[in-house]
Amino acid sequence: MTTTTRTFASDPIVLPPSLAPVFEKNIGKLNVLPAIAMDALKMSKDPNCSMSEFSKLIERDIKLATDILRMANCVVYSNGSPIQSLHQAVVRLGFRQCKNLILSSSVSGLMKKISLQESWVRELLWRHSFLTGMLSLHLNRIFNAGFFGEEFTAGLVHDFGRTIFAFCLPNEFGRIDPLQFNESEQTLEHEQNEIGIDHCQVGTWFAMNNQLPEPIADVIRYHHTPNHATNSSRLVALVAIADQIANALQRSDNLAQFDPDSIPYLDTLEATGVSRVKQHFVENYTSVINYALQDAAAMLQD
Repeated sequence: MTTTTRTFASDPIVLPPSLAPVFEKNIGKLNVLPAIAMDALKMSKDPNCSMSEFSKLIERDIKLATDILRMANCVVYSNGSPIQSLHQAVVRLGFRQCKNLILSSSVSGLMKKISLQESWVRELLWRHSFLTGMLSLHLNRIFNAGFFGEEFTAGLVHDFGRTIFAFCLPNEFGRIDPLQFNESEQTLEHEQNEIGIDHCQVGTWFAMNNQLPEPIADVIRYHHTPNHATNSSRLVALVAIADQIANALQRSDNLAQFDPDSIPYLDTLEATGVSRVKQHFVENYTSVINYALQDAAAMLQD
């Protein structure tokens, strides 16, 4: 694994020399995609692949099968009609959503493999990741932004750089990231001042070295600065909005105190061609948040 990678805006990401050995030793041997997930992704690209064959392969990985069933039964897809058959779940979601969910399941499995010294840190980071993913999923629906599962994957992994910090630098993590969920561009400046790199850069370095899809890496790189994204700008803006909502909810669990006008990047998303973003958000944010909280809790179950 190299220490230099390029983002999709052609900016080099260079790990600080003092940190590169630490990150590469601890993270470099972790593979995002297990063998069955790789086989399933390859099979899903085959135009002659049947839903039945695909389902039988997924059934060989209990976690993968469970995650697909849970997603098929979440509010966005279930339409109030729960299912228990994996084959029915694959039919309901379709290959495109299943491909993105395979990636999501693999990444969430990787996240759970990484043991942190402080279990409460792990729980906070997991909750934020799953909540952002679910908010992205529900926001995509109300905005009609045109995504088919990649928004959940992007929301789930957007902050993976923070998990890398917590795993590789446990003694320094408290001063790098106080976990106050009050994030802005100044958050990145603080991290740069502390250790010479920020969590967006570290997350992108990991994504590139694990060959994650380019739009996912763009979200990791630019979710704090969506106006700087030149590629995948709509997906970046959508997840940036979800991230800010998740931050607000983790600062205060009281939905009555939530201020929809405090959420940035709605105009950024509208500039990508999505119409009436603010109107749809103001009209639907209560149901979006409640459904996302419910679905995130279900996905976090062991």
